[in-house]
Amino acid sequence: MKRMRKGKFIERTARILGNNEGASLVLVSVLAIIVLTAVIILRVTTSTFMASANRQLNQDQAYELAASLGASIDVLINNGNLDPADLVGGGEDGFYSENNFGNMPKASVKAVMEDGTVVRTLKVTAVVGKAQYTYTKEYLK
Repeated sequence: MKRMRKGKFIERTARILGNNEGASLVLVSVLAIIVLTAVIILRVTTSTFMASANRQLNQDQAYELAASLGASIDVLINNGNLDPADLVGGGEDGFYSENNFGNMPKASVKAVMEDGTVVRTLKVTAVVGKAQYTYTKEYLK
């Protein structure tokens, strides 16, 4: 094996980088690394933001389902159209249950009236995807 002197290696490298061909080769390599790194970072960031946005959308939809049904039932009770005593019971699904929502994945909502010693509690639970929200309202007996 032939021994190469350190001085010759440095001189040869300096000669290659000194002319235009060597400089352009290094410049193109550096730019390619920067561009590829930027593409990978943008891809990871975009995927993270999209997952977060979908999760937030499901949470917002669950909130809207539970809050709107709970507010509607509350208006009916306050106007005297529904009596909380009539809504108590209903089994596991409560007195109202729905799971047919076209634009929402795995969406369901159910309303249950629980009978306590002093108050009756309306609980409306909505589930959309993996998100869940429960609306609660209490009525004196």
